[in-house]
Amino acid sequence: MRALVRRAGGVRLEDIAPPRLQRDDDVLIQVVLAGVCRTDVYVARGALPVNEPRVIGHEFAGVVLACGPAAGFRAGERVTVDPAMACGACASCRTGGACAEPLFMGVQTDGAFAEQVVVPAAYVLRTPEGMAAKRAAYVEPVAAALAVLNAPLDPAGRGLILGDNRIATLTGRILAIHGFSDVTHASAQEIPEDAAPFDFVIETQATAASLAVMFDRLKPHGLGVLKSRPAAAVPINVAQAVRKNLRLHAVAYGPFERAIELLASGALAIDDLLGEAFALEDFERAFAQSEASDSAKIFFAVSAPAAPDARGAQAGQLAHA
Repeated sequence: MRALVRRAGGVRLEDIAPPRLQRDDDVLIQVVLAGVCRTDVYVARGALPVNEPRVIGHEFAGVVLACGPAAGFRAGERVTVDPAMACGACASCRTGGACAEPLFMGVQTDGAFAEQVVVPAAYVLRTPEGMAAKRAAYVEPVAAALAVLNAPLDPAGRGLILGDNRIATLTGRILAIHGFSDVTHASAQEIPEDAAPFDFVIETQATAASLAVMFDRLKPHGLGVLKSRPAAAVPINVAQAVRKNLRLHAVAYGPFERAIELLASGALAIDDLLGEAFALEDFERAFAQSEASDSAKIFFAVSAPAAPDARGAQAGQLAHA
């Protein structure tokens, strides 16, 4: 199968062996459309090191081809995936808690810029039959934006979404749907010096400069929400945070089921945030366009959806055996 693989310090389009079902709960998925994220570009450019070779990508829509006997899916179902999977080995996993070191598709495990991928059933989610592929492939970013609601935000509070990118726009729309009415969107350079301090600030691209603005613009006892995944550690002014009694709350994902609901119902407007779909062969142009502008999501059109027949399902079962 064709896949974008990080190998020997670069990314190349390769023909590699398709993945095989290994466990009773594995699901073999045909990738139809995959979104390009900052994390994918970090891996592609080497800013986020991975064990090579590594198939990259983690946001996608697909169709079930086959699955193990305990997976609970059937061939032909439309699906997407939660890409952050429990490692099963850390102390928290061993005691039944939330994983402390999740394995992320396209970083610690092979990802979705490939014609097929195998994912444990616990992380596979059905999408409505009539949902457009771009919307289904955008479930992960919406779930990531929903994560801000995991922080103790007051809908009546005065908030700032720090950034003028697509993620900031999406986050603002999520907050508006959930009753927040006094939220400003601005880049660090756009905030007036005499602006009143904010009850909460949400960062959408964590840098030393943006976090310095967050700390400066929060009122005492204010709440800073961290939601980005920068490729490297970012310094913060701990003394300022202590002096102002600031609270910091990091968030990863909200409910994927809620993301699917919002996208399927049309309650969340996103069409203006969805950009061009490239062939895998045009990956360099796709990565370059994604880096040049953060206004619209770039996709890879990986394969046309095909309804698997009995032979496809049996092939998956035989590979498992």
